[in-house]
Amino acid sequence: MAKTDGADAAERWARLRFSIVGPLLAAPPGRGELAGLLAGLAAKEWKHPTKGTPARFAASTLERWYYAALKAKDPIEVLRRRLRKDAGQHRAMMPKLRAALRSQYEAHTGWSMQLHADNLRELVRADPSLGPMPSYPTVRRYMRAHGLVKVRRKRLDTPGDRRQLEIPGGDN
Repeated sequence: MAKTDGADAAERWARLRFSIVGPLLAAPPGRGELAGLLAGLAAKEWKHPTKGTPARFAASTLERWYYAALKAKDPIEVLRRRLRKDAGQHRAMMPKLRAALRSQYEAHTGWSMQLHADNLRELVRADPSLGPMPSYPTVRRYMRAHGLVKVRRKRLDTPGDRRQLEIPGGDN
């Protein structure tokens, strides 16, 4: 992993992007020169900001960064990585399907996530109006994000349980 120098990943990405297109901003290319300069920059290898491995960027990507920085008041800020607009949302699961999963979980908190996903698949098969069945990893991510984890049953206080807890050879 690359040295972080105290900056988060978004900040390191912004610095890398600015270091690549910054010289073009400082000395704007003449008419017809930009494509050649971008092709030259695209041929170079750059140090990946989070992995530290060599990375290359296409000329079209560099052009997009250049014009974004050129139009911005704060070029570093505009070159930061941004979260997706739908981050944290579960687009693959329709609201009716989420509600069905929640009610299933409330009825069976001791089930594994795999068992919930399998039973959800059967519900979707029986009632297509719930929407398309998402993949198992999607169901698992949704359940974890909403705290729908397996609840272990408490041990029963039975004579068998008490005998199992006794220490052999002890003073019982």
